Amino acid sequence: MTALLELKGVSRHFEGLAALSDVDMTVPEGKIVGLIGPNGAGKTTLLNCVSGLDHPSDGGIYFRGKAIHRMPPYRITALGIARTYQNIRLFGEMTVLENILVAQHLSGRATVFDSLLLLPRHRREVRSFHERGMTLLERFRLAGSAELVASGLPYGDQRRLEMARALATGPQLLLLDEPTAGMNPVETRLFGEQVLRAREDGLTVLIVEHDMALIGQVCDEVYVLNFGQVIAHGTPDEIKNNPDVIEAYLGEDED
Repeated sequence: MTALLELKGVSRHFEGLAALSDVDMTVPEGKIVGLIGPNGAGKTTLLNCVSGLDHPSDGGIYFRGKAIHRMPPYRITALGIARTYQNIRLFGEMTVLENILVAQHLSGRATVFDSLLLLPRHRREVRSFHERGMTLLERFRLAGSAELVASGLPYGDQRRLEMARALATGPQLLLLDEPTAGMNPVETRLFGEQVLRAREDGLTVLIVEHDMALIGQVCDEVYVLNFGQVIAHGTPDEIKNNPDVIEAYLGEDED
């Protein structure tokens, strides 16, 4: 199976503290891969290294065989990697639709000259972006809120808007960092259906999540981090019954 994303011996140290230590990971194309582990295990640090917000101290990260571990975020996004964040990072004072429109700028072909003179290419592009944006909002049940300020949305809607905005960049790989944190069980299940739909649409997904029901619902395989190291890798059922994983989450039974 073709590897879309590969991490080889990735480590990240902060003043002597190893947030990641010699991590090897493969995300196959067309699959949903889960990344779980206790708080402080290094999950978000790993996503930051993949998305260019941080860089490994050692090791390499490869997207379709191309080294990306020293690239800035905008170049990584242009290659086809998009992400959401553990703490919501919407453009709060923009409308819901504007958040989607701004995410499409990388695919724009109109020049400044086209825009200033309102030439046909600019007008066609604006119309196309608007139509695609509304299609995404309808998919996430947000079309009725298109003209509302994003910061005024309910929490669950803001979470869905973040995923819609990430999809608006036209990614091949979607990174989701605890996307259902704060959602109720119904919202979480519906969000899981959107993740599965992303795979049906041809996307590959790497998802960091604590909700094991969601992991079991959507993931083809799962990696487990503990103290910055991979301690297990397998299917959701294999991971759920792995004694090392149980110990990492619950602690070793003194008896």
